[in-house]
Amino acid sequence: MTQCFKQRPIDDQRLNQNSTPVADCECKEVRLYGSKTLVTDVPILTCSGLWRIYQREAEDIIAPDGILIVDPVERNRAINAAYARLWLHDSRFQWAGLAAFASKQVGCGLLHAAHSVARIRDERETRQRLRDSRREFGLLRLDRMAEQAEALRDYKEADSRNPVPSVDLHLTGEDLSVVQQQFRYVQEMMALGNTTLFLDIFPLHVFYAKRGLKELKTCLKARVGIFGHPEFPMIWPVGQEKLQFGLQQDEILKAFDAIEAGDVALSVEYLAEHEQRNILQPTIYEDSHLAALLQGNHASFVTGFPSGVAQAIELTLTSQCQRLDDGRTIGFGNNPLANLSDVEQRMVFVLRAAERFNDLLRDDNRSALEQSIREIATGGAPP
Repeated sequence: MTQCFKQRPIDDQRLNQNSTPVADCECKEVRLYGSKTLVTDVPILTCSGLWRIYQREAEDIIAPDGILIVDPVERNRAINAAYARLWLHDSRFQWAGLAAFASKQVGCGLLHAAHSVARIRDERETRQRLRDSRREFGLLRLDRMAEQAEALRDYKEADSRNPVPSVDLHLTGEDLSVVQQQFRYVQEMMALGNTTLFLDIFPLHVFYAKRGLKELKTCLKARVGIFGHPEFPMIWPVGQEKLQFGLQQDEILKAFDAIEAGDVALSVEYLAEHEQRNILQPTIYEDSHLAALLQGNHASFVTGFPSGVAQAIELTLTSQCQRLDDGRTIGFGNNPLANLSDVEQRMVFVLRAAERFNDLLRDDNRSALEQSIREIATGGAPP
């Protein structure tokens, strides 16, 4: 096992018992029913209190000192590492091991979007510099030929790196072109799903690891009530209107029941159902704009048109982004009409990846998988 959770005094304290000795509690005089009475405030360890503590532990990972990591790639790296540490702490948390790879793959998509936005901008800026130079000095000024040749060379290099065709539209007054806005929107939505899922599922693992299955069953229904407390604000980026925080879902207890029974593969299936149907579907995949962009990306990748724009929908079970041909890359499929936003189609892909991960853990690939998870746990970023 590896250090994964913060150690706290409450970890060994009994539920619904005082968390501070009565002798150490403050005693004060208050007026009660018309007479002065001595009252001692005794803090009690409740289910809600435990959830607040474990929720804050997740928040501290993505929002150190209460400030959300702004860069979605850096935030994703922190999430990847936390999932990886969960599996290294307890390999029964097999969903977390798979999630370390899946979240890493989200990071690959975030990088692809960010790089695409930057390369489109570079091409536009170098083209504009070339035009400005020619407009100001003309084409035949000997004293400007070297400068213009360099500007032309810069433009050609930037143009060769630009992943989109020349039909991209840049409207007056807009900072980003239409295609850049599409890449940015996908990036924002993927980051939203990545962050929301982590804030939902990491505290569940902390609670189970610290308090056990019996208390998880006792306290799960209390989790929904910790949201909205004025003294204990929470980070929930998706918003209550789109996804209510902390709903008790059947798949959660079924998953941890399976872990307790030693059936880790079944636990992964239940948590995958919870992850995809209860969290990610309402958070991002029901967004029609995102759904259209994802479907267009997949069709473009499968058909190869336009070339160089799209990214494969796949999961590679290493710490890197590049696909492998040794069985560690699981693809979404080659049907150009396939729809990642359709939860039924997506579940087939997710469960196929879960099955492959389970198989690899049980053959001579386990050491390679563990090494990759260790790399992710140390904050290793995809190239």
